[in-house]
Amino acid sequence: MRDIAVQVHSDFDGRLKWRSRYLIHKARRRGRTGLLLQVDLRDPPRSMSLKWCLVSVTESGRQLGSIDRTSIRKVRLITLPPGPHSLQLEVTRHRARRCTQAQQNVVLGQGDILLVTCDPVQPNVFYRRSPVMDTWSAQILQADPNA
Repeated sequence: MRDIAVQVHSDFDGRLKWRSRYLIHKARRRGRTGLLLQVDLRDPPRSMSLKWCLVSVTESGRQLGSIDRTSIRKVRLITLPPGPHSLQLEVTRHRARRCTQAQQNVVLGQGDILLVTCDPVQPNVFYRRSPVMDTWSAQILQADPNA
């Protein structure tokens, strides 16, 4: 088995799930600051795979949120205080006992939402091929000054 690489983009490709759009709207309406974690997980053709993974975000050793294949919701909104944050983005493979990590430093203002999406390496399915490396994108959605 070869090692799996990780790639972090600062731009977002625009594919938001319905629940992500709903949570962003709800957080903005209430003036909350936080992190929106969206993970694109697909069910493998078999029940278990070496690529089965757990996606998590931690800050200074404290786990903020995690999503795996058994999670009902693949989108999480985590409330964070305004200010600087050093986030550890991690994908852990259960059976292969490997993980990839990326560090993301951000400064959030009042009402800002950090949109973090992850597309981890997964088994290929007939309707979509898996990326060759874990792909993260992170973008700060600024608070609306007119609100």
